[in-house]
Amino acid sequence: MVRPMSEPATPTATPTPEAAQRRARRRRWRDRILVLAPSLAFGSVILTLWALVAWYVAAWPGEVRAQQRHELATALRAVAMRTGPVLHEADGALRVVDLWLRNPRGGDPLADPALAQLADGIRSGSGQFVDVMLVARSGRLLRLQHGGPPDGASIAGSAAFAQLAGLAPGAVALGLPLQLDGHQRLPLLMRLSRPQGDHDAVLAVVDLQRLRDAQAPLMPGALASLVMLRGDGVVLSRQPEVPGFAGRNLYDEFPQRRSDFAGSEGFFASTGVLTDGRARVGAFVTIGDAGLKLLLSDTEDAGLAAHRQQRALLLAGALLLSLGLAALARWLGRQQRAARLRDAALQATSNAVPLGLFRCDETGRIVYVNDSYLRVHGMRREDIAWGWTTLVPPEQREPLIERWKQHMASGEPIDMVRKMKRGDDGRIRWIAVRTAPLIIGGRVAGQAGTVEDVTERGEQERAHRTLAAIFDMTPDIVCQARENGDVSYMNPVARERFGIAPDAPLDGARIEHFLSPGQIQVYQRIVLPTVMREGHWQGRTQVQAGAEGLPVDCTVLAHRDVRGRIETVSVIMRDVSEQQRAQRERERSEAMLLAVAHTARAQFLVGDTAGRVIFFNAAFEQQRRIALQDWVGRPLAELFGPRDYAARAPLIAAALAGETHHVDLVDGGERDGRSFDAQYAPLRVQSGQIEGVIGIEVDVTEARQEEARLRLASQTDALTQLLNRSGFEEGARRLLDAPPGRRLALLYLDLDRFKPVNDQHGHPTGDALLKAVALRMRHALRPGDLVARLGGDEFAVLLPQLQGPGDASTVAAKLLQAISTPYHIGDLKLEIGVSIGYCVAPGGSSLEALVASADASLYEAKRAGRGRCQGGAIADA
Repeated sequence: MVRPMSEPATPTATPTPEAAQRRARRRRWRDRILVLAPSLAFGSVILTLWALVAWYVAAWPGEVRAQQRHELATALRAVAMRTGPVLHEADGALRVVDLWLRNPRGGDPLADPALAQLADGIRSGSGQFVDVMLVARSGRLLRLQHGGPPDGASIAGSAAFAQLAGLAPGAVALGLPLQLDGHQRLPLLMRLSRPQGDHDAVLAVVDLQRLRDAQAPLMPGALASLVMLRGDGVVLSRQPEVPGFAGRNLYDEFPQRRSDFAGSEGFFASTGVLTDGRARVGAFVTIGDAGLKLLLSDTEDAGLAAHRQQRALLLAGALLLSLGLAALARWLGRQQRAARLRDAALQATSNAVPLGLFRCDETGRIVYVNDSYLRVHGMRREDIAWGWTTLVPPEQREPLIERWKQHMASGEPIDMVRKMKRGDDGRIRWIAVRTAPLIIGGRVAGQAGTVEDVTERGEQERAHRTLAAIFDMTPDIVCQARENGDVSYMNPVARERFGIAPDAPLDGARIEHFLSPGQIQVYQRIVLPTVMREGHWQGRTQVQAGAEGLPVDCTVLAHRDVRGRIETVSVIMRDVSEQQRAQRERERSEAMLLAVAHTARAQFLVGDTAGRVIFFNAAFEQQRRIALQDWVGRPLAELFGPRDYAARAPLIAAALAGETHHVDLVDGGERDGRSFDAQYAPLRVQSGQIEGVIGIEVDVTEARQEEARLRLASQTDALTQLLNRSGFEEGARRLLDAPPGRRLALLYLDLDRFKPVNDQHGHPTGDALLKAVALRMRHALRPGDLVARLGGDEFAVLLPQLQGPGDASTVAAKLLQAISTPYHIGDLKLEIGVSIGYCVAPGGSSLEALVASADASLYEAKRAGRGRCQGGAIADA
């Protein structure tokens, strides 16, 4: 037990420091054992109890998880036994149909009733799980059995249809689920060894809902999930479904999963980040040669639910027992603490003193210190005897110890300040030491003293000087005022701005002298109350610097004394006049640009580098009947729609790459769409960096339509609506630019006996007859053939694609028969004939050569008696 500071030192022999330390340690251990004995006894019981609880909490869940994995593996095998035969049946169905079509019995295999019977047998044999159908090259499906998707359904554009592109005959591809006839179906595709007309593949689909219904009774719990994973890592389905999960490639997104699922079966764990967000454990198994994997998983919580209930009961019981034991130990501890309270009172009083207190014996050894002494020196209580000597520099240590012993023995008091290094963190501190001798019976028994760390006092003085230097050098205006508003300090910048000489006294200067009347009210009504309440205020205000007001960003800080009253107010002001001027210029420029954009007839659009909307003008809003505030931040692709954005996507990408493009665009269909003269360019900031894209589009629909109308009118015969000579020559020259391997034919037609009809019945009848001739020629020819009226009763036909050398003669004969058939014009029955001259030439031939040859053949036909066709091939160009 520590003796009071006034207690006389032990007489006679002074024990060595080592012996005193050993006795002190023994006393401390004895006191600790007496205090802690009840707590240790009860603590050992509580520790044993909680060790058993910890074993149950930590180790037993592993057994539960192992049992959960075993149950999942068993359930998964049952699911695989139900799923595997269905997929095997679908695979076999593909090969049976391919084999049947490879060896037809005669006639059209697709019309053979046996094929439908085969498909019905596959469906019934699979328990209504599997349907078989043929796939055309266009993606359209041909139903082979009753109950399948209707004829005309198409899988074009689906991922499954895309797999056919690289599929070899006989190979089977497993695709993503298809939505057919209102049901989800899992497709298996195989290219036919012997295509049947336009059908070159066979498709077997598994009814996913029926398959899931069959798998559902085998699932281990309500939160269990079953995933079908293709060999390349693509998710085919999940039960229960998670939107957007099917079709994702787990191997691409999580490469580690490729090695996790490398075996034929095993276990795995999942965070559930792609599904429902629940941590899961599961098992997987591989089905068939295609590498299809079934992944059955359940939440980690599912297996531990019962364990958690038992754990909660066990923890509650252990906690109640522990609290009871702790309460008993606490009661016993209180009894001991009451006995030791008297001894601790003196020690607590000493430790409460802010100064460090210590006492030495006559040899100079420190025998008592309070806590403040230890804090000042950064020492441990075990080192108080002579440990303080290690805090001074080594070269000063021995002389200091000798002088210390002399002072302690003689009773001479000490009053000094010495630099020391703290024992805990090594910081250099300035320590003030003061002592007074202890005189007992006329003899010096030691000394008592105080220590104080005076480092902060010096540092505060240096900090004050440093802060004053900062205020003197800062470009900001810094002032300090007392609570009543009298200015006590202004830095050089403040003096210069307010017209006060550097060495002029501040007597009579007040804060209000530098504010306008309106700002004085703001300062008194808002600023000062806020500073008094919160300790600071920040805002923008205006001060009087000469004849003009100066806008400043102002910070007002309150400095309080030890009693909490405001002693000084610091005002820091930064000139923002240049910032305001630049802001006004920027706002004016933005307003002008915005006004120009919104009043322009052109449509302006601005997007960022991520392809999101930043701005579009009023013309754009009116054209599309939308509002800017509804679209800011949304994708440009969503704004334009898939078809219109597809035309602009290359322009946007090029602009983001730094290129400018000027093109014509058509929104909507070719017939009813709008035409735009569009320019897309990069949006660059002042540094030159590209921050987005700007598009300017001008609606030129009416101009383009007028151009097309005028062009069509200039190339069309007004009476028959066929091409005129100019339109025919332009179209013919375009078609004659075809590759040399293609054959073309030019036919010249001259109506026989037309002039008598015109002379006898009049020009209106003749015009009606010419219209009827033009109509018959259109019906007799293909849509891609050029038909023209060259003038009067002369016509011309250009056949751009001939399948064989005799096609031109066949078409000429067809026209001869069509035109020579009698006409009924009103009440008249008119008969005319036609003479046709034609020539056949390869692509690349000149129009003049064809015209000359066809005209010569026409002349030969007329000379041979009219009503006939004449012609042949001309030399290659």
